[in-house]
Amino acid sequence: MTFKERQPRDKGVITENRLLELHLYPGNQCNRDCSFCTVFGSPKGWYREYTAEHLDAVLQTVRLDDQGAIKFYGGEPTLDHENVIWAIAYLRQHQYQGAIVIYSNGIQSERLLQILESDPLGKTTASLNYSIATGDGAPPMPQKALEQLEAYEQNHPQSIAIGHPDVVDSGRGIDPFTGEASRPKANSRCPHCYPVLTTEGKFHACPFAIENQALHFQLGSTNSDTSEVLQNFQEFFRWLDTVHEPYASTHNLPACTVCWKHLDQLPMPSYASHLRSDQGN
Repeated sequence: MTFKERQPRDKGVITENRLLELHLYPGNQCNRDCSFCTVFGSPKGWYREYTAEHLDAVLQTVRLDDQGAIKFYGGEPTLDHENVIWAIAYLRQHQYQGAIVIYSNGIQSERLLQILESDPLGKTTASLNYSIATGDGAPPMPQKALEQLEAYEQNHPQSIAIGHPDVVDSGRGIDPFTGEASRPKANSRCPHCYPVLTTEGKFHACPFAIENQALHFQLGSTNSDTSEVLQNFQEFFRWLDTVHEPYASTHNLPACTVCWKHLDQLPMPSYASHLRSDQGN
């Protein structure tokens, strides 16, 4: 296949009170209804568009130089590609110089390419869902769309990557998965992803568990001080390493299984006390 897997960067990096990366999430509305979807994506899913208020919080949280990375994901970003194009323009107009990644199933290929082409810095790339791009475990994208995206990648190398093949036990889970049995399953160690800012104004600790509303994942809101959100993010990583992973290893459970089925067995991370109080109301 033309597309290559994107190599991950260092996890949990915070410099000058800013994150190296941040995920943006507008909801789980999608033009597919995959049985394995980690965010419960479907045509009936919820959606709230990007706004200046939301993006201003992004600009206060992530590195603005060329080391920063902002990742648009959720249900399917191309369903409202005009809003995504506007959001990219807004970020660029407000001095964001870093990379932008669009996580897409690629079905609406023309819209996806419009998004990539809209970036005045030419630093917006796409990452395709592995199952839909390959047809392994999901109906493949239309052949015309695949050919269009492959042609674009051949003419613009490293513009379109393919997502990881790992099957993650999050969201709807892996039990109904019908793809190749050889696909790797997640182990007891959490991948330690960067956090998410939803268009509802909430900072969430995990992009895979974004629809899980447990207090363990709630880092704050756009009304919170940025330094406290980042402090909570660092505490979440400490909790993963000292509480979550030992539990997963002892019980021989995948990391995501612990988060979806066993969080009531684990204490809360030691977040800033006023945030814990706000979230408990």
